[in-house]
Amino acid sequence: MKKSKLFNSIAAIIVSISIMLSSIFSVAAFDTEYISEDGMKLAYRIINGYSKLSAEKGLTNFKTSAVYCGLDITKPYLITLAGYFYITNGVDIDRASGDNEYTVTTIYNLDKFLKKMGVKNERAAQLKSELENQNVQILLSLDTAGLYIIKSDEQFSKSLLKDEKVDFVLSGGGMPSSMKDLNFDGKSDKNDCELIQKYLAGELVYDDNDKNEYIKFACDINGDKEINIVDVTELQLDG
Repeated sequence: MKKSKLFNSIAAIIVSISIMLSSIFSVAAFDTEYISEDGMKLAYRIINGYSKLSAEKGLTNFKTSAVYCGLDITKPYLITLAGYFYITNGVDIDRASGDNEYTVTTIYNLDKFLKKMGVKNERAAQLKSELENQNVQILLSLDTAGLYIIKSDEQFSKSLLKDEKVDFVLSGGGMPSSMKDLNFDGKSDKNDCELIQKYLAGELVYDDNDKNEYIKFACDINGDKEINIVDVTELQLDG
């Protein structure tokens, strides 16, 4: 993978990484509610649900995937370290959300900082060993943060969704610009309104908890934790 393409891929999934790394970056798709043990687990299910559905709809595939096996950022020590890194490095939140190379450099530096401070990610070490034993091509390895971008056959990548060491697998290797894309056309707009109405009518239900958590998240357009006609109206007005 060319360096520029790798930068784009990594920068895109920083949205997800930021859930686990406190408030270092601005988070468009999720809010601070997810920075708790239960909240993080919910965020992982939402991301896995997106991966499954977007792959089924043909928007992404599992041949290139971002695999995350993160630290427990709910621990006070790690929160303190994340805050210290943010302050001492003068992280520019606005720039981090729009400058791919700056964002990648920042996450690399964060990974190095955590390693220097003696932080160990044993789960990630086990996962990396498993990937290497399976001769999986690792395009990116951030061992302390617990992020790997891999290239493999789809069956193996999908199997990682059930691996207890893995928090989430992001099909395609990168987060989309919109995590509230119900028809999987790459954007959230008025074309998604019909699907929100189907959800309200109880007609948009899957036999997979991850998928259902994603649908519930994606239907809540205004983020007020309630899904109703207001969400439909907001999309119609934006479109």
